[in-house]
Amino acid sequence: MPRRIALALLLLLAATPGFAASLLTVRSTVEGLQMEQPQTEIRIWIDGDKLRRDEGETSYILRLDRSKLYVLNHAEKTWSELTVPVDPEKVSAGPVPQSKVQITQTEETKKMGSGNWNARRYRLDIANPGGVHLDTTVWASKDIPAYAAFNRLSVSMVALQPGSADLSRKLGQLDGFPVLQESNVEVGTNHFKTREELVSVETKDAPAGAFEPPAGYTAQPYAGVSR
Repeated sequence: MPRRIALALLLLLAATPGFAASLLTVRSTVEGLQMEQPQTEIRIWIDGDKLRRDEGETSYILRLDRSKLYVLNHAEKTWSELTVPVDPEKVSAGPVPQSKVQITQTEETKKMGSGNWNARRYRLDIANPGGVHLDTTVWASKDIPAYAAFNRLSVSMVALQPGSADLSRKLGQLDGFPVLQESNVEVGTNHFKTREELVSVETKDAPAGAFEPPAGYTAQPYAGVSR
């Protein structure tokens, strides 16, 4: 009898589908520019140690199991591979002004968003010698599944930007998923605002091949800022 029970349990486990991935949808808006900017949607898939972020013509796939980041250019049907953690000094095209970053965790907490997520407020102050300044408020929640893995993706993406070494080092201080992020941006005499808000979290199967470079795309070295 014990052998039959064990066999039945094995068959049940074999027939049980794997855990579905999480799909996070983020709404992004920009206000204050001379040219009207359309509202955009960012889709983030998280499946254990595999993550994908889709925004416009670019996708980022982070494979923590491989220590690899894939950057997809859908317009040109190309993809590039980088080893994580990404070294900002190795992907920038020559010397660039380095931004200085200060991240402050506050004691302010409240329920946020459609999921009534518990969130804590952080302040980010980012400035570079070129006259760019960002005053950012982030509400981060640990209620979002796999937020730690998502933050690894964010750090990798930031490391691809020029002058980002300080920010990529400190971004890990955000303990939670940014359910709301609002920035006041100053570029010289110009001023505008950005807002990114998590609007939904769904549990569903990711599309087939979501965490691999697409078939038919051409592999090429990451071109960095010069591109």
